[in-house]
Amino acid sequence: MSNVHRMTVRVRYPECDPGGRAHHAVFLHWLEMGRTEFMRARGHTYADMERTGWFIAVVRANVRYRQPVVYDEEVTVETWIETVRGARLVFGNRIRKEGTGAVAAEATITTALVDATGRPRRFTDEEIARMTAPAP
Repeated sequence: MSNVHRMTVRVRYPECDPGGRAHHAVFLHWLEMGRTEFMRARGHTYADMERTGWFIAVVRANVRYRQPVVYDEEVTVETWIETVRGARLVFGNRIRKEGTGAVAAEATITTALVDATGRPRRFTDEEIARMTAPAP
């Protein structure tokens, strides 16, 4: 995991349930933000990819919730690539509480590179090298 991207997010009031805890669905938003920024740090932006007719579609999301996160708390979203094979790109993720470093959630998000019709396309060797290289 030497190539981990990290970003900090503060839990906002509308992301919480009536008890002040971040709703479980919000974690998926944070994971999306982590993937987006991971790619951006390596010279890929979703907007640029989509303009060229390629999309990264989520095909599976496996999230293990370990601890609640509450309103106004800061968390760090850690994102890395576990595997790239063919059209499949698997991201590993961890959401940690700022201050304590406690793991609030762990996730594996499996995605596929597809065209506008949903047909998969293999990642090129150059794309794989760029995504797995350390961010500049």
